[in-house]
This record gives sequence, C-alpha cells and structure tokens, in this order.
Amino acid sequence: MHSRRAIRESAIQFLYCSDLEGGAAAEELSDTYWDLSLESDQNKLVKASAKAALHLNQGREARHSKLVERADTALATISADPEAEKLKLALNEILKLESKWQSIIDRIQRLYDPGVETPSPELTSSLKELYTLNTQLTESRKRWNYHLQDFPILNKRLDPIKAAINGLQRVSDRIRMVEHPEQFADHPDIKHLQETADKMASFRQEVDTLTRGIIQQKSKLDDAIHQVVENYRPDRIDPVDRAALRLGTYEILFKEDIPAPVTINECIEISRRFGSSESPKFINGVLDKIAKIPS
Repeated sequence: MHSRRAIRESAIQFLYCSDLEGGAAAEELSDTYWDLSLESDQNKLVKASAKAALHLNQGREARHSKLVERADTALATISADPEAEKLKLALNEILKLESKWQSIIDRIQRLYDPGVETPSPELTSSLKELYTLNTQLTESRKRWNYHLQDFPILNKRLDPIKAAINGLQRVSDRIRMVEHPEQFADHPDIKHLQETADKMASFRQEVDTLTRGIIQQKSKLDDAIHQVVENYRPDRIDPVDRAALRLGTYEILFKEDIPAPVTINECIEISRRFGSSESPKFINGVLDKIAKIPS
C-alpha cells in the first residue's frame, strides 16, 4: 500500500510533466509517465517472474528427455496407419516446439541476476518469448489430443508418449501461472507476483483519480488561487509550485474528508523536495489564504 505522501508526490510529478499550460494533453502522456514512474516496481516484477519461471521449470528437462526417447517409437507406430497423417503432423509439431524450450530457459538463467537492480531488456523479451512458446505448445498438445480421439486402437499403444506429453503440459500450466498471476492469486509460488502487480495498479489508479479531478476542476482552482495571488497567471508561477498549489487547492475545496491543515502541511513538505528554497513559504501563504475563503 502506497502512502498518501507517495500518491501526492506522484500526482504533482504528473501535473508537472504534463505541463497543463500548453504541452501535450495529459491523457496522451499518461502511459509514458507511468512507464517511467513504475519502472522500479516493474523491474522487481520482471526479476520475480524470471525467478519463479526458473523455479517452476525444475524437473522439466527430465520430462523432455522421456519425450525424445519415446518419439521414434511413437512416430513409427503412427506411420504404420496411413490414415493417421494429421496425428503424425501434430506430434512432429510438438517435438519441434519442445526443442526450443530449453534454449529460452538457458537464456533466462544466464540473464537473471538477483543482484542487479535493473534487469536487461533481453530478460523481459525472453520471458515474453517463453510465454508465447508456452501458449503455442499448449495449443499443439490440444490438437494432438483432438486427433488422437479418432484412433482408439492407436490410443492405447501411444500411452508412453502421451504420458510424456501430459507431464510437459503440467510444467506449462505452472509457467502460465507466472504469466497470469491474477488467475492464481492464492498459489504460494505466485502470490508475491500478484501482490506486486496489484500494488502497481492500485497506485496508478489512486494517482490517476486525483490528477483527473484536478484537471477537470482546473478553471475553478485557478479562480481560487487568483483570489489570493495578485495578478495571478499560471504561466508566471514555477511549474512545480503551480502543480502543488492546484493539488492543495483541489483538496481544500473538494475533499472535505481531508483537513485543510493536513493538506497544507503535505504540500509544503512536497514543495521542499521538488520546488525551490522559496517554494514552502509561498505554498504555505497561498494555501492558508485559500483555506480561509468563505465557502
């Protein structure tokens, strides 16, 4: 859970970046801003996903070896039936896709470094490649099972290769949990991934709600600021101070559940971090006067 302070700091940063006095529309900058703002959390999620994928992949190499060992016999059995061409093609497709898996895992193993704060773009792309291959393999196995239903006599004779294919599908099911942790939120190996993703989504939602309200009420906020700042024009005020004033004024006028002194103190503290040496005194004076305007 992010603090009120973190939410307001991010809101001020977004208002500053979006430059409401003539820059690009705020909604056009939203995705870019969040890509940068959540980069640290996203890096943690990538590293955690890579670690989980490697952990849940354990034992797969032995299952793949069984598949390879049994493939020739299975193909010979299928080839003996001239009507089983689609079944043969389905098995060959599985074998071809399965052969790509280990090279991707080896690459993820090489790129994953828990001591590095920022994972390489190659690690992210390798995870995506694994997820894509996993989906392809799952679909290929479904086609195999579909065609297998047409050959009840072969079905029993192909039990060894079926067991190997099913064993590999169980690994695929695990990797799918890494790709879609929201669908397996209670699984102990995946829970931390979903918690991180939920934290990122919740933070963005709270900041977006706050900044959206400020943008929608911009004219009223500037009118209130104009009442207490002589010759007020937004473009005459430092962009960081302008963002802090609008946020503070918005909460004073529209957020009755937040006491004005709390809002003013928070805006002062944030201005100390992002503004100039004169910002805290200026923010304090303006917001204090706005809080005293009769409603």
